Formats: sequence, structure tokens, C-alpha cells
Amino acid sequence: MVAEFKSHVLKREEKGMFGIPFKRLLGAGVGGVMIFMVARFLFAVGALPIGGVGFIGLLVLSAQRGGLSLYTRLRYQIRGWLIIAAASQPDSLIAQMAELMELPTHLVILDGAQVYAPPEKAAVVDLAQWETYAAPDEDGQGLIFMEDA
Repeated sequence: MVAEFKSHVLKREEKGMFGIPFKRLLGAGVGGVMIFMVARFLFAVGALPIGGVGFIGLLVLSAQRGGLSLYTRLRYQIRGWLIIAAASQPDSLIAQMAELMELPTHLVILDGAQVYAPPEKAAVVDLAQWETYAAPDEDGQGLIFMEDA
């Protein structure tokens, strides 16, 4: 007799609207209200559209793709662009900005001798003397490598 596994849950879906999780909607809403409050403080007229644009912008920037949100991907893209530009032109203004932000420009240059170098200290094991047991459960040891004493 075979027990059949029945499940109608293919993946965990979070509640929300239009396929957007509630946490993202809530975070973008709070951020939009904060932007609205700052805009209302700075500009007496026209603060509502600024808050709405802030809400939409935060909603778009918090969208996940590949496990990373859009603002994280943009930050990594700008950082990588700065590192590559600073490594290709070391005397430029971009290189000075990269140095100011302490970006590792030496990571761009790949040296084959360093990448494919063997480990510095390889362990040497002499397998000339070894002893096995007929059954692996005998004395709780299956294969023993003997060291010269």
C-alpha cells in the first residue's frame, strides 16, 4: 500500500496586493510618508506628488531579483564600475574617488601565477604502511594510516 502525498502548496506566497508582498508595500508606504513629510516641511505646496513618487520609487527599488534588491544591485554595479575605472586610469579623478572610498583596485588585475599557484604548504602523507580490518565496524575503525614512530 502506497501513501500518496498531497500538497497544493507549490511555493510559499506572501499576502499582499498585485504580487507585491505586504512587507514591501508597508516599507515603501512608510518611506513615502517620510518623504512627504520632509517635502511638506521644505515646500508648502506640491508635497503630495513628491510623496507619491517617493512611494513608487521605493517600491521599485526594493524589488527582488536573484535574491538581491534593485538598490543593492545598483550599489554593487556602481562600486564595480568605480573599481574598474580606477584600475584602468590610475591618475584620474575617479581613481582619487576610489582611493578616498578605499576601494580595492588591486582585485581587478589577475595574475595567473597567483591564481593558479599550488598551496604553499602541502601535507606529505606516507601511505606505504597501512592496515585495514576485515569489517569496518571492528574496533570502530575501518582504515588506519600508520605514521613512522
